[in-house]
Amino acid sequence: MKVEIKKVEELVHELSVEVEPDLISEKLEARFAEVRKDVRLDGFRKGKAPMGRIKSQFGDEVKADVADQVIKTTFPDVLRDKELKVASTPAITELSYTDEGGFNYKARVEVYPEIDSIDTDGLIVTAVELEVTDEEVDNAVNDLRRSLAEHRKVERPAKNRDLVTADMKKISDPGMVLKEDGFPESTIDLSSPLTIKEFKEQIPGMTAGDEKEIEVNYDKDYPDKKFAGAQIKYLVKVITVQEQLLPEFDDALAKSTGFAETALELRMKIRDDINNQKKREIQQHQKGEIIRQMCEKNHIPIPPGLINEYLKAMVDDVKKRDPDANEADIRNNYHGVAVNTLRWSLLFNHIALKENIEVLPSDTEKVIKSFAEHYQMTEEQAKEMLHKTGKTESIRDNLLEEKVIDLLIDKAKIVSIEPNKENKDS
Repeated sequence: MKVEIKKVEELVHELSVEVEPDLISEKLEARFAEVRKDVRLDGFRKGKAPMGRIKSQFGDEVKADVADQVIKTTFPDVLRDKELKVASTPAITELSYTDEGGFNYKARVEVYPEIDSIDTDGLIVTAVELEVTDEEVDNAVNDLRRSLAEHRKVERPAKNRDLVTADMKKISDPGMVLKEDGFPESTIDLSSPLTIKEFKEQIPGMTAGDEKEIEVNYDKDYPDKKFAGAQIKYLVKVITVQEQLLPEFDDALAKSTGFAETALELRMKIRDDINNQKKREIQQHQKGEIIRQMCEKNHIPIPPGLINEYLKAMVDDVKKRDPDANEADIRNNYHGVAVNTLRWSLLFNHIALKENIEVLPSDTEKVIKSFAEHYQMTEEQAKEMLHKTGKTESIRDNLLEEKVIDLLIDKAKIVSIEPNKENKDS
């Protein structure tokens, strides 16, 4: 077998493969024999038709089958022998039988870039001193009390701590944010800090049967980006008003949660939970800083086919949730994410290889044990579930990434900033 490689683009190679006549002749004869054994032609018993008739009648079909078989069996050998690391699905561009009885085909393959060195100098990460305020603990305590509250229907105007059920209709939506026109029996918790401020300001005072037009101006940094900066007017008709009877935060409540025996113990646990959540947020922020800087410092090229495969998966995922989503918009919006995600994957895997960073069985066992404890199952059940859902390999990848990021953070310059500095500056 003869193979020639020609570089046609930075990460694209064209492979020309010539397969010798002896191998092709052998495969053709074997396939014709299979066909002869299985077909019945007029005037002949099954398996007894002359080979000349078989070749004349089924020649094109057999040649196509053999061509497909030869490509499937020889192409992996070609890639292995030439040490090509293919990044996306190869494309067969030409194939033909030669006059001498051989077989030729050409394939275009995208390959991963060769990474000679990686720049890790000058990395900077910010560190915030952890601080949990009494106000944050109080808010969490009140959230817990609200989650355990009893609700009682009342025949009076709504107050700012009530639970209101209302039929809502869209009156004006210039940005066409909402596809639906109506939202029957919507629940509005006037005590929740997450409830839209216009509802919290204008619904108190309304009684069952009252209607009011309420215009909502969503903040530009609204968590659901679909609504960010939008202006929507609703017609709100109150159906019921319920007062919330919040339980006292005492030892009895603490015991009922199953997490503590006393109110003080539960409050301390809540403080620890907030502290741990903030720690995770800081670590996630530092991870984002490292990834962004590494991608900016190391502009290694990404195979277009790999980007396309990533975007296709993204399109499929978005369309499952929103069938009317525009594919071109999705691809445009996520193109930068695709490039940096794939670039970072190449970078951290290369660093792990260079620095001999490995994920040990004990590392994955810790994750599986934690998963089992969280979902109250045995470790064997957890392993089986993770294997069935295809997440075992992703656990290894995540652990490897974490180890590489820890290494890069250790190399980086740490810049301390005051807690809530951004809020103070604004």
